[in-house]
Amino acid sequence: MNSTLQTHQQPVIIFDWDDTLLNAGKLLSETQAQAITEILKESVRYPFTETWTAPTQATLRQHAGHRFKEKIIPRIMPQIDATLPLHQAWIEDAYQRFKYYYQQAAKHLFPGIKTMLSELKQAGHILCIASNKSRDLLEEELEITELITLFTLIKAGDDAALNGNAKPAPDMINHIQSAFDTNTRFVMVGDRPYDIEAARSSTAHTQTLTIGIRTKTSFTLNADIELSSAAEITTEMIHALIQERTSANS
Repeated sequence: MNSTLQTHQQPVIIFDWDDTLLNAGKLLSETQAQAITEILKESVRYPFTETWTAPTQATLRQHAGHRFKEKIIPRIMPQIDATLPLHQAWIEDAYQRFKYYYQQAAKHLFPGIKTMLSELKQAGHILCIASNKSRDLLEEELEITELITLFTLIKAGDDAALNGNAKPAPDMINHIQSAFDTNTRFVMVGDRPYDIEAARSSTAHTQTLTIGIRTKTSFTLNADIELSSAAEITTEMIHALIQERTSANS
């Protein structure tokens, strides 16, 4: 246990970032498509891509939330052979182009998010983030949105301690939970099935409860409760959820 964190009576709330707090889904797919469309014009530099076609934004949105370089590109570009140096260079080039375009774009929280987080913090909850996004982009956005001081622990998809095991693997949830006393209760808030899966696969001594945010009607979340916006979350809701689950399990 991290000695800087004490036994915490209030439930610790772990948030996903993209499309849970930050309205990023459309922006991510747009800039990913822009990067791939642009790099596919480089047929002299990358002659092996001459017959490749760019994926649609709709295709990219199906993979939203996963890591672009490690997961999305291999899935949407099946011609990629990551064992070949030139293909590796193409992947890195595509990622850097995406990152450039994405960082230039304006970022916006969903309405009511800052107020919700501030009220939970004032009520005594410790707030954490578990996001598949790379740490540099995540921390940059937390600074831009002026939220970084609200979060006690932040885990990102490229943190070395995860060894590449981003969500749906439970590793980043486990890392957060290991910093607290074994009696601490946890609630995971996310908009994707893998957020819920990661939370339920975590190794906390107490059950990790889940709140699903329905940003995409195509996903079946099966969370303990589901909301249309994370801004609806209150400390009363958190305690009611825990009381309900405690009574159901007794």
